[in-house]
Amino acid sequence: MDGSYTYPDHPTDKDRQGVLRNKFGLTRHSQLRPIEYRATDKRLRELNESLGPKGKLDAAHLKAIHGHIFQDVYEWAGHTRNETPMVDGMRVDPVGHFSKGGSAFLHGSKIDLGLHEALRPLAGKDALRNLTTEQFAEKAGRVLGELNYVHPFREGNGRAQEAFIKEAGRHAGYEVDMSGITRERMIAASIAHSNDPDSRAMVDLIKDSIDPARRAALRDANRAIGGVGKDPHDYDTKTAQPGQTTSGRIFFATADAVTVSDGKSLVVHSRTDFPAELAKNGEAVQVQSRGEFGRPPGPEKRHELQQVEAERRETPAPEQIRTKGSGEDYER
Repeated sequence: MDGSYTYPDHPTDKDRQGVLRNKFGLTRHSQLRPIEYRATDKRLRELNESLGPKGKLDAAHLKAIHGHIFQDVYEWAGHTRNETPMVDGMRVDPVGHFSKGGSAFLHGSKIDLGLHEALRPLAGKDALRNLTTEQFAEKAGRVLGELNYVHPFREGNGRAQEAFIKEAGRHAGYEVDMSGITRERMIAASIAHSNDPDSRAMVDLIKDSIDPARRAALRDANRAIGGVGKDPHDYDTKTAQPGQTTSGRIFFATADAVTVSDGKSLVVHSRTDFPAELAKNGEAVQVQSRGEFGRPPGPEKRHELQQVEAERRETPAPEQIRTKGSGEDYER
């Protein structure tokens, strides 16, 4: 008899539908989820401290990273969905057609080829040597977009991919910190890349992850969203790229950055993109980015701006943000 990745469903109880077989024997999502995240968080911390598997940034390395992250939770940790690992004493069939939240991923029969193509930009000992910030973002963004489309694992693709890209960053001399990247943004960037491999969405996401000033601006925006009782992960929040024009309404401002809602996403601009006298939260603006994050106003203006923005810091305009709310096809 063939095995299964999941426990038998209980038709009248959603908490017991599609629950992955696990080493704890937990048959409810509500039981498994917190324990899984605690266990994997410990292993992710080890990876961040360079205590995980070493490799050549190839498919074997990616599988080893997945195996390390999920070793305490799933028997099949480190196995791609075209393989037939043993689960609860029975061998499971390969997973071919695979989709989440309406997004279809590469068929399981093509995973080996898909991984080879996705990781091609990282092949060779000099692939990550002497790269500029822009060059690294280009490579890492393309790789992350392709890996998400391949979706090689039955579960845990998001965490494994992010850890893998962080490791690529270490090889290239860049710190990749995705803590300010929301789930909704990752979903939107993944869909954009799947629809158009030339999309800049994932490249810009990597830029936001390696630039300390942009990371700080995103964290401030996410805290503001949380401050009005919303979940930051429900919003596609990003920083403005050089030359980008945003039309919308001011949601939140500090002395360093201004977050504008364009009706679809939240775009964080440098404060230097705006005149000294800033419109009030909720008012309409149109602004073009000069890409000067990390270049604060001159000393003669900064004290004045800090006094003005101190009154605005705790008063974001909640009516300017809306939940897009997919959240299903990129698990972290």
